[in-house]
Amino acid sequence: MADNEDVELGADTGLGAGNPLDPDLVAVYQVLLEAPLTTEECSDLVGRPLTSELERLAAMRLVRPSLVEPGRWETVAPDAAIAAILAPVQARAHALALHSDAVRKTLGGLETLYQAAYRKQYAQSSTEIVRGGDQVRQRLSDLATRATHEVVAVHPTMAPVEVLRAGLELDRGLLDRGIDYQVVWPHSARRQQDAIDYMRLLRDLGGTVRTAAMLPSRMILLDRSVALIPLPAEEGPGAAIVRDPVVLDFMVRIFEHIWERARPVEEICYDTTVFGEIELAILQDLAGGHTDEAIARRLGISTRTLRRYLTTLFERLGVETRFQLGIAAMRAGLIQEEDEGPGSPCP
Repeated sequence: MADNEDVELGADTGLGAGNPLDPDLVAVYQVLLEAPLTTEECSDLVGRPLTSELERLAAMRLVRPSLVEPGRWETVAPDAAIAAILAPVQARAHALALHSDAVRKTLGGLETLYQAAYRKQYAQSSTEIVRGGDQVRQRLSDLATRATHEVVAVHPTMAPVEVLRAGLELDRGLLDRGIDYQVVWPHSARRQQDAIDYMRLLRDLGGTVRTAAMLPSRMILLDRSVALIPLPAEEGPGAAIVRDPVVLDFMVRIFEHIWERARPVEEICYDTTVFGEIELAILQDLAGGHTDEAIARRLGISTRTLRRYLTTLFERLGVETRFQLGIAAMRAGLIQEEDEGPGSPCP
């Protein structure tokens, strides 16, 4: 409505842009404040011929032809001019407000029907399968719109910058509505400038961000009543939307376990503590027999970066082979050998 009113008032009165009055108009108005005048008399007192000034003032409802002295112009009180100009605008605003209320009452009555049908649709199954990246993003957007108090998320890898940008509107919308938003990313995000910028932005908007050395899987929980988890890789892009209370309770416990052990993102840095947690995770996975590719994937880093970590560990513990590295790590108390046999990861 505002844009239309600006156009209309701008055409009729010249007031739509909200700019100060033209000084020439103010000068003419001041002269007329002394007494009603003809156009010629007003021109003489202003000291120049008047062209459109009086018509412009009349359009602003600040002057009008005199009611008692025909042929002369007289001033109108600014309050009266304001009331005359705004009366139709306020009437239209009132009409639009009534219309808005009517729309809400008419269409809002369908919400109960929609919710009932929605619950019935998924009553037979507590899990909904959504296939395709676009479809998953759409369902996540729909569910996020219905969130009322809390959204928590775990992301074992940092998404590409274009995906982060696409998700910013959704994240910002949650935080603008006062939703408590908690998210955990891998420590490796602290070394990616795009990731650092996004974490800072999310934190500044009111989100709470932490990082951890290794995260088990991607998950998003909304109001602890629905969750999204990825489908197995062999099934292609997609997600399972889970509503089973028992499964959700288990997932909440997993998130809380991760959250308690993750490091808060305050001053974003890659300090010795973060570095040490990544090294410890590498040693534990090596003891568990994981391949370089699997370890790198679990840490959210490249295999080349993983091998740089290994080189540092070799130098620090004074060894040359992975077998020697495992022995040295156990002797240093970094990992433990389980009763079930050598090579078991520490509990």
